Amino acid sequence: MKLQVIFPHAAAIFMMAVAGSSLAAESPGAEQAKDLLNKAVAYLEKEGSARAFCAFNDPSGDFHKGPLYVFAINMDGVYFAHSAAPTLVGVSLRDTRDAAGQPFGKDIMEVIATQGEGSVDYMWLNYTK
Repeated sequence: MKLQVIFPHAAAIFMMAVAGSSLAAESPGAEQAKDLLNKAVAYLEKEGSARAFCAFNDPSGDFHKGPLYVFAINMDGVYFAHSAAPTLVGVSLRDTRDAAGQPFGKDIMEVIATQGEGSVDYMWLNYTK
């Protein structure tokens, strides 16, 4: 499964992203992903990180819509929320490689460090099925 991660300017402590499959039968567009991401950022700012991470980790909640889901990592690359794979919470993204062996975690962290926002494509297990 090919995923695209879209993330906004990094916050001082956490970065949130929306991942979505581009191979899904009814692939959502970039606009839907950005809308979900903006909703997640607003929720985090309003409710705080503890409530937000609980909501982001809920696979049947408002932040997991079909092939789109929110995940949050800190600036060291450690997952704090991942609704498609809650078992990744506490795991470091920094040294993670995708199904093709590419260091996508390093790529995500590099984009955040150099650009502050952007997207990264990578091959990943389809957690949404």
